[in-house]
Amino acid sequence: MIPHRAHVFGLGVTGRATVDWLLRNGWMVIATDDNVSPALEITAQELKAFGAEILLGGHRGALEKHVDLVVLSPGIAPSTPAIQERIRQGSEVIGEVELGWRNSRGTFAAITGANGKSTTTALTGKIFELSGRKSFTVGNIGIPLIEIADSTDEDSLIALEISSYQLETIVGFRPKVAALLNITPDHLERHGDLEGYCRAKARVWKNQESEDFIVFNADDPLVVERLPEAKSQKVPFSLAGPLTFGGWLEKGQFTFRFPDGSSLLIARGEASLPGKHNEANILAAVLIAKLSGVENSAIVEGVRSFKGLSHRLEPVRELNGVKYVNDSKATNTDAGRWALMATEAPVILLAGGRPKKGGFKPIRDAIEGKVKLLIVFGEASDEILQDLGDLLPVVKRETMAEALELAKSEAYPGDTILLSPLCASFDQFRSFVHRGDVFKELVKNLK
Repeated sequence: MIPHRAHVFGLGVTGRATVDWLLRNGWMVIATDDNVSPALEITAQELKAFGAEILLGGHRGALEKHVDLVVLSPGIAPSTPAIQERIRQGSEVIGEVELGWRNSRGTFAAITGANGKSTTTALTGKIFELSGRKSFTVGNIGIPLIEIADSTDEDSLIALEISSYQLETIVGFRPKVAALLNITPDHLERHGDLEGYCRAKARVWKNQESEDFIVFNADDPLVVERLPEAKSQKVPFSLAGPLTFGGWLEKGQFTFRFPDGSSLLIARGEASLPGKHNEANILAAVLIAKLSGVENSAIVEGVRSFKGLSHRLEPVRELNGVKYVNDSKATNTDAGRWALMATEAPVILLAGGRPKKGGFKPIRDAIEGKVKLLIVFGEASDEILQDLGDLLPVVKRETMAEALELAKSEAYPGDTILLSPLCASFDQFRSFVHRGDVFKELVKNLK
């Protein structure tokens, strides 16, 4: 029998895991990447030793070879000319999430949104873990779904953070529970405009049926207006006030009324996550877990014990009465808004990096009266200054390290120095994680 042939686009973490799985399962694999680097060369040599054909520096050299399946890493847009050529050749084109879903078993909860999806996914995964069933927390949060596919069984619970990039390339993917936390302009360079971004997010329930569930933010009009197209049962959460059913905050308690008629109360003080945005994340995670079949006792224990994620309003240190907080995950203005709402004034804000479409004016109201000094760095410095410079003092520095030194010299006891960059990290850092790790190291070394 002739083995199937696959072409994997991209050799980052996701692409490497995809190639590994395909090779283990008897596929012949060719993998390509646009880039060339020492790290990729090492990856290429390792994969070649296991039988894969690897081409670096471009995709076109592989197109003359017939393949049955094309698997895209999230960073590779379907509009890429080489992928369009594969479609013309008749190859099936899917993403890694679709491949992982086809080869996994268990109950899937797929969580997406412009902001909050990593925290909500991690909290959901914590609750799943406490359920006593085999559980996995995967996807855009860091571990590719395909990496754990062979370890799942029918009783498994899978918390999957799924991005708009990953949703572009699903075909049959059907989670038992889909969650759409919010929509604010993001990744417009990939999706073209806000409408394209909204369409990508709404694909999370594309294949759901009437026995499935959508957990959705009833306070977000961009989310709500997408719901009529869905076939699944719609379960809301809201910070604005009581609902007929779903989840809301009332009189200092997280209040839940589930579709089966049962209810649950959890005191706000039992949860350690700070900020209004995390109240929304908790509401969503509890609903997701309950609709996935988890008992109330595991849900309550998960909410009580979950301490949050690195790089999301992460306290780093207090020095001479000044608090230092790492919110490197805030790669857009909406995430920065939530961070400022959760931080007591006065704030010295460090912001900068590679700007996204939409500018920085949307955060003006959150900054005014809360931030006493804004220090900007990186590619976005001039644009931030232009959009916000009339509100408060704004000072430019070349690097984050220089911005931090200035912030330290300008801070008084009671101030908070907050890294909430409002921008992507790729001008000076490999990722928001790298940026946050550098910030924490710099803070820890302050005298």
